[in-house]
Amino acid sequence: MTREIIEITFEEYLILKKKKISFIAIDIREVVEFSDYNLGDKNIPAHEITDNIEYLKTFENIAVVCSNGTRSHIMARVIQKKIPSAQIYHLTEGIIKG
Repeated sequence: MTREIIEITFEEYLILKKKKISFIAIDIREVVEFSDYNLGDKNIPAHEITDNIEYLKTFENIAVVCSNGTRSHIMARVIQKKIPSAQIYHLTEGIIKG
């Protein structure tokens, strides 16, 4: 059964990082963007997601983030299709607030 993607705020994201068991937050930005600014998440650039699906399958809860929420929205749907049993969270506003 495929679960719905849960849209979360930045504050909810921070709470999830602290409380969830079997949880990973992945930042899908490019390496250079990630090195400029990040929140300590796992960096898996969008173009490498499919190569890392087996690794991601080891987590029950996956949060997908990017700078403003656009790229991560697309990748959250890709991951949801590849791992329908996982609960996917999408950081709607991104990690960089205007």
